Amino acid sequence: MINIIFFGDSITEGAEFTTNDRWTNLLQIKLDTVKPETFSVHNKGIGGNTTAQGFDRFNLDVLPLLPGVVFIQFGLNDANVKDFAIKPRVGLAEFEKNLKEFHRIVKAHNSVPVFILNHTIGEVDGEQGNGKSYNDNYAPYSKAIEAVANELNALLIDVPKQMSERGIKVEDFVSEDQIHLSLVANEDYAEIIYTGLNEIKL
Repeated sequence: MINIIFFGDSITEGAEFTTNDRWTNLLQIKLDTVKPETFSVHNKGIGGNTTAQGFDRFNLDVLPLLPGVVFIQFGLNDANVKDFAIKPRVGLAEFEKNLKEFHRIVKAHNSVPVFILNHTIGEVDGEQGNGKSYNDNYAPYSKAIEAVANELNALLIDVPKQMSERGIKVEDFVSEDQIHLSLVANEDYAEIIYTGLNEIKL
């Protein structure tokens, strides 16, 4: 069996949905249909997690499953500026450093790291602690994911690009909070990741 590990935050975890409705489970079904008993999908997302918190649990949640393919999906919480603060939960430089370290560790364990560039989100209402919108605070982190992937010549699944090419509207893809996935988006998400996975030579 080839382990497929999804390591990230609430977008990965999908705790607001039943297990059967989560995109990671839908991906497992797709893989089983094409190649039964070949792939084992592991959802290692925890809602609210930053790369710093992910780093602290990497040895327990990811390392025991290697070798395999590790999809790294963070950023939406790292960029978050709490109402009582003026600095993000994880600074941009540390965020980039953590992504690079995840990539290094996965490669060192004879495994394939893949970055996921988070989906396009809607306009989130209100200001954060630093007086900026959530969208403005997140924008440089989204760019950083792409920049790190380019610098490392790493595999990247560009979900916003896939959404655009497939004609998927943001308002249909996100829930009322403008960040998390809608129920129907799980099908699209599974298909996007499945397409990306097919491009990886295992």
